Amino acid sequence: MPNFSCILYALKVTHRVQVHGESVHFKKEKRRVVVADQYRRPRGNTTASASTSASGQQPSSSPQAPQSRAKKWAKFICGKHGVEIVSEHDQGNGRIRFPVVPRKPRTVTVLVQNHGAEAVTLRRCQPRRRVREFSFTDEQGVTQGQSLLLHPGGSYPIQARCLATCNGYFHAVVVFEFTKEPDEPFSIGRFIAAVAESKLAKDLGPSAPFQPYQSSLQQPVTVITEDGIPPDSSLKNELESEIPLDTYDYPKSLKDAILRGPRASSGWADMQSLLEAPLQPENYQQKFQLLLHLEEIQMEVDIRRYDMQDVTMVQDRALLVLDVPGVAESRPSVLKGDHLFVHLSSERDHSPLVRYKGYVHGVELEKVRLGFSSKLQKKFVNNLKFDVTFTFNRLPLQVQHRAAALAMQRGLSGLLFPSSSCHQSLFTGTFQPRWFDRKLQANEEQCRAVTHIVTGMSRPAPYLIFGPPGTGKTVTLVEAIKQVWTCFKDARILACAPSNSATDLLCQRLIKDIAPRYIYRLVANSRSYQEVPADIRSCCNWDDEQSCYVYPSKEHLQRYRILITTLVTAGRLVSANFPPGFFSHVFIDEGGQAVEPESMVAIAGECCPPAVSGTSVCMAWGPPRPLLSSPSVPRAPECHGPGDQPQRGAAGAGRRPPAAGPHPEVAAGHRARLGHLAAGEADAAQPPVQEVERRVRPAVRHQTALELQVGTGPLCCVRLGAGSGSAPAGCAVPGGALGTRGIRPGHCSASARSHETILRIPNELFYDSELKACESDELDVRSLYCAWEELPKKGFPVIFHGVCGEEQREAKSPSFFNTAEIEVLVHYLKKLLQSQGKGGCPRVSPKEVGIISPYRKQVEKIRKAITSLDPVLRALPDISLLKVGSVEEFQGQERRVILISAVRSCSEYFPLDETFNLGFLKNPKRFNVAITRAKALLIVVGNPAVLSKDQHWHRFLGYCREEGGYTGYPYEDESPAEDGLAADLHALRLGN
Repeated sequence: MPNFSCILYALKVTHRVQVHGESVHFKKEKRRVVVADQYRRPRGNTTASASTSASGQQPSSSPQAPQSRAKKWAKFICGKHGVEIVSEHDQGNGRIRFPVVPRKPRTVTVLVQNHGAEAVTLRRCQPRRRVREFSFTDEQGVTQGQSLLLHPGGSYPIQARCLATCNGYFHAVVVFEFTKEPDEPFSIGRFIAAVAESKLAKDLGPSAPFQPYQSSLQQPVTVITEDGIPPDSSLKNELESEIPLDTYDYPKSLKDAILRGPRASSGWADMQSLLEAPLQPENYQQKFQLLLHLEEIQMEVDIRRYDMQDVTMVQDRALLVLDVPGVAESRPSVLKGDHLFVHLSSERDHSPLVRYKGYVHGVELEKVRLGFSSKLQKKFVNNLKFDVTFTFNRLPLQVQHRAAALAMQRGLSGLLFPSSSCHQSLFTGTFQPRWFDRKLQANEEQCRAVTHIVTGMSRPAPYLIFGPPGTGKTVTLVEAIKQVWTCFKDARILACAPSNSATDLLCQRLIKDIAPRYIYRLVANSRSYQEVPADIRSCCNWDDEQSCYVYPSKEHLQRYRILITTLVTAGRLVSANFPPGFFSHVFIDEGGQAVEPESMVAIAGECCPPAVSGTSVCMAWGPPRPLLSSPSVPRAPECHGPGDQPQRGAAGAGRRPPAAGPHPEVAAGHRARLGHLAAGEADAAQPPVQEVERRVRPAVRHQTALELQVGTGPLCCVRLGAGSGSAPAGCAVPGGALGTRGIRPGHCSASARSHETILRIPNELFYDSELKACESDELDVRSLYCAWEELPKKGFPVIFHGVCGEEQREAKSPSFFNTAEIEVLVHYLKKLLQSQGKGGCPRVSPKEVGIISPYRKQVEKIRKAITSLDPVLRALPDISLLKVGSVEEFQGQERRVILISAVRSCSEYFPLDETFNLGFLKNPKRFNVAITRAKALLIVVGNPAVLSKDQHWHRFLGYCREEGGYTGYPYEDESPAEDGLAADLHALRLGN
């Protein structure tokens, strides 16, 4: 236990108390509540932090500190009383940086200079915390606590020695403590960093110094807009539009109420009352539409983060090309058919202001091709500067608003709030299928689920497929679709998923056994045709003659028995107004990644009331856990579909997992736990990093809704009722559950995906240890790497390779990358792919290996290293088949070998990660997805000191160390005395 003086010291250094003699004063923390902008910039000038070195490398590529911290840092490093700290390796902003070579010590000199008129005493020089690689020495013992009098004009050298044992980024904050008569103490700090890197890491380094986004632009009062030229492909539409799509603009009074707050707004009480009310058929439309309005208000604030000033464009025939850093990571999200506004920078103060609307004709990496009016084209000259204002596509919001309205207008309360099931099979005899996937015959749970879905025993309630990752939810869903197609010759099936990748996966699996002439994959025209998998192009809506997507007429689409589309694009089918009952079955894959109104686009738009030979609906999802920050558990939309959960965050927090409580009349018949509703377990992204279909941002992020405890997303209203029995295993039931609807889902618990050691931690953290690694009579690929010579411990196919790297950013891209981790990944890749069956490593092809990283820039750098820079890897014939992607791109997928690069090496952004579900850190869903993709070998590369700050990563790291799977940079748990104690004291909110 730390003693009192240790506690007092921790309080003092964290500015929680002030000590005056024998008195200790607790400081009251000043808090300012702001609504909305998660990217809000602090006021004031932060140019001091943007200095760069002569080499062009940004001195610190770590995250930009909040303004208050930046001010404290500037005060900490600035010279005082004529005393300056200098070094030949100065990088500016109090940073000293120099290169080193592993296992070769290097010493640099730091000079303390007194340019003042009076002598000062250098009392001590020491790092804030001990760093293994650094040592500090001097002749007079200042680094040992001996005082030294430094006269005017004098200087004194301090030697900083670094001995690194491996490549990486090693740093220390050094504090120089002084006293000036009469007994006036002051201190000056320096950030000293040593970098050991290979040629590969240097080649992958920043292409240009990082430049933070500029401040948001002022919105002009009077604007004249010149319309642009939309892409031609948006005009190739033969699909009818019989049901109108309203604009569904939010009322101005709603925004006014939010801005004025509860005390000054008469509309606040009504809003609060509706948000807190239980979800019922009577308020279904009003409640979800209010939540969608709140979400849109939040999106308006967020998009301003990306506005740019004083940027140039390049002319490419009739189009202008704009560089938009971060667009590949959907920051901002810009898709074909979207639009943005520009005006001349030189005219930004004019009124009226002429702005030009530019339509997006294409997006290639970070370049956006725009169609503007001829007036701008005539004005355009090279190097002409523009201010850019981004917008977001409202179509996903509009189709969800309409879905919420149609749900009640079409009498679907019996489907959304079921009170019973018919228990009548659609078969007169026994259902005896010919299994397409013969492996299912050995799994009783999956067989039972397919049987219940096909026979329609749950009607009118939807059927939910429920289970942890790797338990075969998508396999079950796909088999059910194939059986429905086989058994009912007049069946018409609508199969959907939230993302393009998940929808593509459904299509790929279905065409293995169903001829493409029966299947039609409807793709949104915002998607690049190059991103459509080659094996499904023959059944998608691309027209080779016109070189664009087309939307065929309703009559043409009715020729197909299976239509496959994303949930948002299903809105086009709703507009077409297919005849009642045309779709006999609706299946939704990856249901846990969709908010409820998004799922309702397919359900409410295409289902007919239960009284009119209702459509069968099925969905699949994985279980939510109490770990999520939501005070309530979302409920699954009713349709056929599965999804790994708890998995994606967002911006993925908005893809809320559905929850279905057991219906008393149905529970007994579904003890196999594979349930009512079928969706699938494909992959998705933030909104998917590479996904091009628009999706609403993570559910309710609006502060108003959060304060009223609606949950972390707008669409997380629960219909788990105390009166309907217990929730599925692993589901948290809030005290005020909002209804009594739901049924016992079918539950898959046997995982065929991964080796038992890979599953152990997610099983313990997220699934109450219910997940079981099933046995296999065939060659078990899960054990193939247990004797690999690179394993720290044989028989334990999990490696945590500790790396002390540097997280960096470049140019105007907000995305992080870490070259030290890429070096390690390349090392393991070469060992795997060059093994030739030696060293206990079986032959493995690139397509059986996957690399996951949460940041788009790291994905880009890894691909560059593999395909361009490393001569060994780039020479491999099938290296292009090795998939490198974000967590979402691997959702629902698996590889024999998975390597993970965590990237982060600085804990400064942890609060942002936790609040907004960014990256892996503080996001249990992404963590769970990442480490459960591997079947036989899992390799994690990351900074253990940083990752251990998160409880889930800390548990995984501890597990690897306990089992002997840790290697790389030496790591020991930090002593709780200072850093840990300070954090604990901060959490106590002392002095508030």
